[in-house]
Amino acid sequence: MIKLENWMKNIGRYLSYLISDKFEEYAYDIIDGVAKARNANELLEALYKGLRLSPKLKKKGNIEVPSPEDVKKLEETLREIGDNEKEVRKIGLSMALWAFADWEKDHRKRGDQ
Repeated sequence: MIKLENWMKNIGRYLSYLISDKFEEYAYDIIDGVAKARNANELLEALYKGLRLSPKLKKKGNIEVPSPEDVKKLEETLREIGDNEKEVRKIGLSMALWAFADWEKDHRKRGDQ
């Protein structure tokens, strides 16, 4: 069973920029692809599409792109679970859910503005 890891939150946070009014990207299709991935390749391809937008997003504002360590942890986890579609779906859905978290509110609450 996969437990929620910081790398999942970090990737989810990045995905949140893809639907943020601040960045005017509205790439819901990418997040949907992450949430609906049935295997490791589909999940990695959806994330690849999202990460390809990072240079464009960086021009619009300060963003946190998943680190190489986050990507490494994702790949290791996907290797561990193999072809277990249920577990891949859990990972993708978890990251997609984090994309819809209210990160701006979280910053205000902690005083990180």
